[in-house]
Amino acid sequence: MQKSDILTTQELSKYLKLNEKTIIRMAQSGNLPGFKIGNQWRFYLSTIDEYMQDKIVKSSKYDFSRAIQTGENVMPLSRLIDDSCISLNLKAKDSDGVLYELAETAQKSGVAMSLENLLIQMKKREQMLSTSIGRGIAIPHPRNPSDNLFARAAVIVGRSKKGIDFASPDNKKVHLFFMPCAPDVVIHLKLLSNIAKLLEMEGTLQRFLTAKTTGDIMKIFLEAEKARILSSGSL
Repeated sequence: MQKSDILTTQELSKYLKLNEKTIIRMAQSGNLPGFKIGNQWRFYLSTIDEYMQDKIVKSSKYDFSRAIQTGENVMPLSRLIDDSCISLNLKAKDSDGVLYELAETAQKSGVAMSLENLLIQMKKREQMLSTSIGRGIAIPHPRNPSDNLFARAAVIVGRSKKGIDFASPDNKKVHLFFMPCAPDVVIHLKLLSNIAKLLEMEGTLQRFLTAKTTGDIMKIFLEAEKARILSSGSL
């Protein structure tokens, strides 16, 4: 399937693994960008991917992780991260440098298939719109997540003590970077949503900023998931 493809409602429902009625309802309410030819909805694949990614990066209030149902369970974030996925002392001085360090961490941890290809896709995504969401946070990710980029699902965490100019909406430097690594767009969107929810939890941001070890970072993920289980009964 090419990014320039125009999809029918049925084709998009298979791509997103959503019921056709849900697709139509979301299109009618403006939650999916599409256009009508006669009485039939049509969708540009590239526009759908970009819109949904940006929607989740900017806000966790619209819960695509609940809307997009698949037969596969996405593992809790704590199970998608280990010591090799965490870099608490990024050396980069600019946005290109930090993207390289994050891609390098993904490769060294065995998550990324190719540092070069991943870096190209990440830069393409930043050229569209900065993945910084303000408050010193960015969620950089590849333009087109796929199994050609990642050997497995994971989350790469990076921290810059001095901060990086990252075209943030609030003009603040970015200190925390969370990079979702997913073999397909559905898992990618779920990871984005779960990361956004994690960062909305009270006190979590400050804990990430002051963590001294990779073990401290892992503890934040584990405790956040425990809190969600206790409050909602699900991950």
